[in-house]
Amino acid sequence: MKVKALYHLAALMLGASHLAACSSREDVQASIVENVPTPAFMLSEDGVGPLNADTPFNLVRIGDAFQNYNVAEETLLNGGEDNRIITVKEQVKPVLTINPDFQQKRIFSVIVHDNLVGNKLGHTLGTKFAEIYTPQTLEQCAPGVDEWAGKVMCYAPKNTRILYLFSGTSPKITDKVPSPAEMQDWVLEEFVWKAPTK
Repeated sequence: MKVKALYHLAALMLGASHLAACSSREDVQASIVENVPTPAFMLSEDGVGPLNADTPFNLVRIGDAFQNYNVAEETLLNGGEDNRIITVKEQVKPVLTINPDFQQKRIFSVIVHDNLVGNKLGHTLGTKFAEIYTPQTLEQCAPGVDEWAGKVMCYAPKNTRILYLFSGTSPKITDKVPSPAEMQDWVLEEFVWKAPTK
């Protein structure tokens, strides 16, 4: 479940040794780095476009911030729990998934699904792992869970608010992260911005 697993990410931010994952996207390989559109807004340590740690988890407020997009609130059922998210789409193409904090009052995290969102760190979805990290710049990584099982989540270079989700065909992920050499051709599938804890 997206929100439940995202709370596991908070534990990592506080020094836990494992990352949890919260969403998946099946069509990342369709992202072509060479055809990256001009970004409509930017991902940075402070947030995603108009969204930041002070943005309330409110459909009207978020809808006002993305007036040229389809903004909807959805309820996901998982293990008998109702979990609300807000999605931002360009027509039917997913752009953002916004997850609330535990009290569902503020934004806990934003998942970026498309290169319509630029990245101030310079990386784009569809970029290979080896084009982002070297052995000297590798950040802490952990295997994904739930919908992100079989994928790997890593901190963005020199950043504690932005995480990168990578997918690849081999080796198969269990509870260990493959070596950087094994992941060199893995593809950056999604960005996750995590709000600071208050």
